[in-house]
Amino acid sequence: MAKQATKKTTAPNPSKSTVSSEYSPDRWMPWVAAGLALLLYSTGFGNPMVAMDDHSATLDNPAVTNFSPGIFGRFNLGMYAPITWMGYALAHWLSKDSTLWYHVMSALVHAANAFLVFRLFRRLEGDATVAFLIALFFAIHPMQVEAVSWIAGFSTPLFSLFSLLALNAYVAHTDEAAAWGKKYWLALGFFALACLSKSAAVALPLSLLVVDLWLRRAPLSRASLLEKAPFFALALGFGLLTFYSRAQAGHQVDTLSGGFSMADRALMACHTLLFYWTKLLAPIGLSIWYPFVKNAGGSWPWPYYAAPLVLAGLLWWVWRQREQWPFVFRGTLFYLANIVFALPLYTIGTFELRSDRYNYLACLGFFAILAALPGFFRDKAPNRAGLAWVVLAVLGLAWFLTTFSRIRDWRDTVVLIEKAIAAQGDNGGKAYLWRGMALGDKGEGRRALEDFNKAISTNPDLTEAYKYRGGLLGMAKQYESSVADLNKYLEKHPNDPEILYNRALSYVNLKRLPEALADLNKTLELEPGFARAYRARGNVRKQLGDAAGGDADLQEWEKRKPQ
Repeated sequence: MAKQATKKTTAPNPSKSTVSSEYSPDRWMPWVAAGLALLLYSTGFGNPMVAMDDHSATLDNPAVTNFSPGIFGRFNLGMYAPITWMGYALAHWLSKDSTLWYHVMSALVHAANAFLVFRLFRRLEGDATVAFLIALFFAIHPMQVEAVSWIAGFSTPLFSLFSLLALNAYVAHTDEAAAWGKKYWLALGFFALACLSKSAAVALPLSLLVVDLWLRRAPLSRASLLEKAPFFALALGFGLLTFYSRAQAGHQVDTLSGGFSMADRALMACHTLLFYWTKLLAPIGLSIWYPFVKNAGGSWPWPYYAAPLVLAGLLWWVWRQREQWPFVFRGTLFYLANIVFALPLYTIGTFELRSDRYNYLACLGFFAILAALPGFFRDKAPNRAGLAWVVLAVLGLAWFLTTFSRIRDWRDTVVLIEKAIAAQGDNGGKAYLWRGMALGDKGEGRRALEDFNKAISTNPDLTEAYKYRGGLLGMAKQYESSVADLNKYLEKHPNDPEILYNRALSYVNLKRLPEALADLNKTLELEPGFARAYRARGNVRKQLGDAAGGDADLQEWEKRKPQ
């Protein structure tokens, strides 16, 4: 490999004398950023699980509760993330019936990420103060709360941990004499672990190209591209696996779902970039969803049509000023490299098309621009340097206080959802679905039923709402209505043993015993260890005249029932 593609030529490293000094900022700065992150998120250690996917990702995930080496051979919710599931399994084992260790683990990973961010940008920028500001902003920014405080969002900080380890190893590799040295393979190994934590990690090869630019290597040279080839190959493999796993789970995998054309998608992507940058600078009205809503006639609000022009103008200026404002050029490229696969250009599954957590790593590019401003003005316009420091100090304090408040929002699903409704609307009825689930967990069945009614009225395609409403209607002895709702859910999810069992109970109360027996047979076929189903089937068999079969099922129930 050409020497120029493997040896870093600029971006000075901290000297040995500086690093070894007792008072070197390299000794305390990363620990301050990491410690502040841990302290801040420790205020949420007592937060419970929320209705949005927390149980599905953990307690309802066999890969977590029945941990075994087979964890690497299964999917969950259309995802393949065995390293994340191993983290959940550890937290589940430590926490027992609490959520403490889920939150502790997430906060520790976030703190470690802040430490690694400092190390990375200390090497890239050659300036401890700039690296410290980037790490500090990363640690305390309010848009990070979703990824860190949401138990189901743990895969984001975890894949970012391995991605940052890979980036640090790659930067160290550029000092190696060998073209394919030990640090190179270490970086590739960390990248594989990142992909095994979350498929979003596939953006890392693009980040490597930006790092090359930062280090003034030749990112698009033949030698550099050959060096990145294993990373791109690994990214392609995991990308294809993601499409396969989503399709296997019955999720939509296309560019036209949701009623959005390709032209719509282009407008949405441009608008989303500007939307994210605005939220990063002024994180007001944060929400767990940011839906795309057209006007009544099917057109978009005017900001969507203006977004491509505004974005093109900004990117044109960044390109034209890349020599005078190189830190803006590098930061913008780093942000785009890490957000491009999360833009709403296509749909893979049922996730939100835009979300705070998609900025978890990408925001480093934005913070790199802000952190470099005081130094830039110090050299180019000294009278503005002081103002730049004041602005960054005010932003940092405001972000810290907003994050502290935002973490508290995650203490209660109902509070979290109601704030999201106030900020961004009902998200096509999903707000009522999730709030209804939370109210049901609290035993507020009447209010939960009202929310499920609203969810279905707003969006009849929310099959989950039929499942929960059907269950509540069965408990309210409205058996015909219960069966009707559970039928709608089972049309799309015919192999859900819990719902088949619930429908069987409603059939029993309606005296439709053959149908109840059919559902119970299928329930036990799908889940032979479903103890309650043996008792129900035993009673049904007896009523249908099968005394021997009924006795056998009831004996099985006696053996399996919880003690």
